[in-house]
Amino acid sequence: MKSTTEMTATAVEATVTSKGQVTLPKELRKRLGIQRGSRIRFSIPARGAVRVEPVLYELEDLWRMADSGPQAGGVMTFEEMDAAKARRQWK
Repeated sequence: MKSTTEMTATAVEATVTSKGQVTLPKELRKRLGIQRGSRIRFSIPARGAVRVEPVLYELEDLWRMADSGPQAGGVMTFEEMDAAKARRQWK
């Protein structure tokens, strides 16, 4: 792991394995509060940097979906809702 600090920003690097897996550096896991079994989300905009954040509450996901407006397909299926409820973590 390489770590470079400039002013208040920190850059952290990791290596991708042949299976496409990455071990998140300890510094990043600590900062994001990620533990074994934690879920993380990658937000990939059309332009700009990819954002990585821990998934803390599935309710936040539902609000984010509602705030983003109508989606292709229009509604969540019962299976998608059940999957979201099964992943819920209460903190």
